[in-house]
Amino acid sequence: METGLAQRGSTSRNRLALGISALVFAALIGVLALGLVYGRTKLVGIVVFGFVAMMLGVLVSQLGEFATPARQIWAYGLASGAMLASAAALIAPKAIAQHPEYGGFAIAFGYLIGYAAHELGHLMTHYEMPINAATGELTLHALAAGSIMGVVYGALPSLTALFGYGIVAHKFPAGFTGTEAVKQADLPISVMIVPASAVAIAAIPLSIVTPDLSPIVKAIFFGVSAGVFAHVGIDMLPECSHVGSHSDSTGHGAVQCSREVDRLRQYAVLSTLLGAGAIFAMWQILAMG
Repeated sequence: METGLAQRGSTSRNRLALGISALVFAALIGVLALGLVYGRTKLVGIVVFGFVAMMLGVLVSQLGEFATPARQIWAYGLASGAMLASAAALIAPKAIAQHPEYGGFAIAFGYLIGYAAHELGHLMTHYEMPINAATGELTLHALAAGSIMGVVYGALPSLTALFGYGIVAHKFPAGFTGTEAVKQADLPISVMIVPASAVAIAAIPLSIVTPDLSPIVKAIFFGVSAGVFAHVGIDMLPECSHVGSHSDSTGHGAVQCSREVDRLRQYAVLSTLLGAGAIFAMWQILAMG
């Protein structure tokens, strides 16, 4: 009987998740249309590009086979290393450039906000929630990033190769790691539409109604976004757990390791360094070009 109740609860949760995904996607279409009406074509192009980049990460997670511990280690490590490098090199400097102290404090608070979302998200595991903690953290970061785009719309660059690369460096690994966490939580993959759409939902309306803001306010927006994204990257760092332990479904890259645990830990370290190094290498190539 308890099994039947659990199955019904899971079915209700998944239906709610599908409903939320559909509503968010409808909201995405609405704000894209609003952006075109108000002449925010550059911003519409940027947020659509970001949505596609995140969905490509989702697609790789769906099509790839990451069931073995070694493959999970490499997948999480490369993605988390790339996310950390992106937060440190592509967002944090913008916060510091606007105002060093406020930007620095905002990065710290953003990281702590991500930490709070993760820890309090554990409380939600006691309930049949339609969105897991990892998806919630990614949505929080996306809303912060979208808010930045909205309030600094006039200063946004065109969608050049370097700017587009920065978007992919954020969204592709986020889409992959988020999907892996969603699968662990046994939720419909469609919930990834929520964080993928959040940038546009925040950015376009704010670009229409927000007046020019001070450097301090901009530093806070950039800093919070950098801090939250850094926490997501750290949260996804691969860790080995003992065989038979419960893998963390809230977002951490927990992998059940066998007797080859030492070798897998070496893979974990190497993969994160390679993920960060790949971001640096691509940035260097595009910056020099």
